Amino acid sequence: MQLLKRVHAGEVTEPYRLMEELRDRDHGHLAGAKIGIAWRLGWRSDPDGHLRLGQCRKRTDLDRELDGFDFMLMLNKEAWPQLNDGQKRALIDHELCHAQVVIDSDGNPRRNDRDRLVCRIRKHDTEEFRAVVERHGLWTADLEHIARAAINDANRPLLPRDDAPASTAAAGGADDDDSWKSEPLGVLNLDDNVETYLRAAGYATLGELSAYMERKNDFWAKDLDVGGEKRPRSLKIKVEQAYVAFWARRNQAAAACW
Repeated sequence: MQLLKRVHAGEVTEPYRLMEELRDRDHGHLAGAKIGIAWRLGWRSDPDGHLRLGQCRKRTDLDRELDGFDFMLMLNKEAWPQLNDGQKRALIDHELCHAQVVIDSDGNPRRNDRDRLVCRIRKHDTEEFRAVVERHGLWTADLEHIARAAINDANRPLLPRDDAPASTAAAGGADDDDSWKSEPLGVLNLDDNVETYLRAAGYATLGELSAYMERKNDFWAKDLDVGGEKRPRSLKIKVEQAYVAFWARRNQAAAACW
């Protein structure tokens, strides 16, 4: 993790600029909270194809003693350059929604015995599998509220356009099926030497490579040994950057159908 400075070369850095703009406009309850931003490196897609783009963390008492922040927004450093302005704003807005200041019975922010804000992390409003919604409809009230908000927003309609290509409309997004697992390594656009190295190690598809990487966690590359040659760090960086770019392209293609 790399702590991001608010100001660089005399200018407020992009993540801080967007965070402060969104906080001031849509998250007034966080006006008194100190929010830091850090880059997170090495996040990869999980076995279901989900790629974490960000995370909001409540700081511990020790963290607060060290840097004074109440919350820390962690952003996927490799994925950030692949996002457009709207996606960056949506990501930061999402993470700010997790950051909550506890309010007392008088409607004021609660403070502890060290005069610090009492903070908590708010969970998502809803969590459901797409297949369940397809089979049973919007069966909970929170899903209905989200659907109603989307239907009422002409700029971001809930349903795909009627003229959307059948193949992409059916896909419904980058991680709604497992088709990506059978994709050949070539879709990562790796340089020939890296792809050849991975194939020699026995990995021919994204699914095979992803399962191996997930099983070995953050240290997957150190165990990759072909013919007595080890290339852990350079190979790890190239492959993980290619993974981020692949999912960014895939998500962008799916979003174009909505």
